Amino acid sequence: MVRSPAQDEAAQEDPAGAVSDEPAPRRRGRPPATDGPSTEEIILRTAREAFGELGYDRTTFREIAERAGLTRPAVNHYFPGKRALYDAVFASTQDRVVTAGILSATPDPDVSVRLSAFLHAAADVDSQDRSFARFITSSLLDAVRHPELADHAEGQLEALRTFTRSILEEGIAAGQVREDLDVPAVTEMLLAIMWGMGLYAGFVGTHEQLESVVDQFAMLLGGTLW
Repeated sequence: MVRSPAQDEAAQEDPAGAVSDEPAPRRRGRPPATDGPSTEEIILRTAREAFGELGYDRTTFREIAERAGLTRPAVNHYFPGKRALYDAVFASTQDRVVTAGILSATPDPDVSVRLSAFLHAAADVDSQDRSFARFITSSLLDAVRHPELADHAEGQLEALRTFTRSILEEGIAAGQVREDLDVPAVTEMLLAIMWGMGLYAGFVGTHEQLESVVDQFAMLLGGTLW
């Protein structure tokens, strides 16, 4: 048997001189001693971009694999199907935008400051990657087209609804907001504004314009816009 130089080198490193033609097992995640994103993180980011731009129907594993510079089996290695990948993208987006925004808004007791802090936190995420805003906006539309995806969108909206309603109710208790405020109506109004800002952030304005919009809205909440 004639062995290649590479096999001879491998045999020298192996005291038994055994050379295997079997490929080494692949490791999941990022390679050792690297600071870059893992393969799974690359897939999630690429899938978020594709779902946000194309929607659930038009996004395929092939599209995601090509954008990520991977093979389709490589994507399947981490996610067995499109629904599983969509679920993972939604969960990571929820954590990065909604949950993080709510946490950033909790320290200050002032109603306008807390609401503004949430919007500024969301805008900060947009400055790093606007695919988050695009995905959140598209996911609401996908929930209408696909009832099986509605739980995701409804859960996200309910989290924002609960957050906003609690701020208003605490503001009433603290004397910052008038007692006769129609809390359910104002809560839905603020949800509509937040959703509109998400649409603007993802598809319409630049990040600089979004920052300006958030600043002006914060002034409106604080009663200093005019």
